[in-house]
Amino acid sequence: MSPHVLIALENEPYPYDRRVRQEAEALTAAGHAVTVVGPTGFGFDALEERIDGVLVLRYRAPPGGRGVAGYAREYGLSLLQLGRLMWKAHRRRPVDVALVCNPPDLLVVPALALRRAGASVIFDHHDLSPELFELKFGERRALQAIVRRVESFALRRADVVIATNDTYAEIDRRRGPVEAHRVHIVRNGPDPQRIYPVTPRPQLRRGRDKLVCWVGLMSDQEGLGHLLDAAEELVLRRGREDVSFAVVGAGDARDGLMADSRRRGLDRHVHFPGRADDDLLRGYMATADVCVGVDESNPMNDSSTMTKIVEYMVMGRPIVQFSLRETGRVCGDTSLYARERDPAHFADRIAELLDDPERAERLGAAARERAVPALLWPQQVPALLTAVGAALELRAASAR
Repeated sequence: MSPHVLIALENEPYPYDRRVRQEAEALTAAGHAVTVVGPTGFGFDALEERIDGVLVLRYRAPPGGRGVAGYAREYGLSLLQLGRLMWKAHRRRPVDVALVCNPPDLLVVPALALRRAGASVIFDHHDLSPELFELKFGERRALQAIVRRVESFALRRADVVIATNDTYAEIDRRRGPVEAHRVHIVRNGPDPQRIYPVTPRPQLRRGRDKLVCWVGLMSDQEGLGHLLDAAEELVLRRGREDVSFAVVGAGDARDGLMADSRRRGLDRHVHFPGRADDDLLRGYMATADVCVGVDESNPMNDSSTMTKIVEYMVMGRPIVQFSLRETGRVCGDTSLYARERDPAHFADRIAELLDDPERAERLGAAARERAVPALLWPQQVPALLTAVGAALELRAASAR
């Protein structure tokens, strides 16, 4: 029988999480049986279904956490449900590899129970939990020490660790510590079957000449207030009636952002279309005159590769963003960089590209040329299969 790979995630439903969706589909295409366990949400509410050959088992997501106690409750309830679904999947067909996606890092615990039943464990390191904790809750030394120990536990106990870029890989080797041969780099690359240039759709500009676009999951740490600051500067202070802003995506911060936009008097210019399917997402990015990133510089973001930025590059769009160390390595001089917490400068950089279409087109073309040779998802699949193969070899060796 083909190997059975179980993928577990807590923070987003399948198939909304694009990385997990691409991993599951790549493993299915390679001949593996794949089961994904995770929460309901964003319209994906069936407790069991099969999507493109992937068996999906879901639990009803508890209310999202607020504050340390709220997140602890959310994660605790979710871990119990995920553990139940892992064993349900294992009883149907023995699991050969359990691939767990953080956060939370403690998701490795129910996977370790499967290891006692013969499975290997892969820790897919999506987020740096200590840095994410500080970003959400500020500096709390005692709790941060616990988070660091949990991260180290997850890294050390996993048979194989997947990192999303070279910076994460170096952190894993240092903070686990994890032996270098157990760390495999699988980047967040756009799927060229889903993200590719298309004909612009002028109707998405909502009757205006120019469109500025942001796409992603709306959470409190995304920095979207900076985009509203720039919109307020351009529209209300400078009187630019020719610009429309599209903030595309879902998330627990969306309602608050919409209320903030209304309070600022930006309703006619800032639009929140909600969760977009692949077709609409391509349409918004292709139509945008400028795409933006508003992630702030901090230890978490400086170490991470922003998926939205790579998607903008593959779509050939001009980009304005803040200067982040890892994203700067990816984009180089194909992006314009704005000073953080300086709405006037951010607005200036956007206006530069809105008012100079030829320069914007050159930057977009250069970004696509930089991204396509190395940053697409098919170029990451061999590394994923190598990581899963290493985990399978460990399982086979332990069985001998």
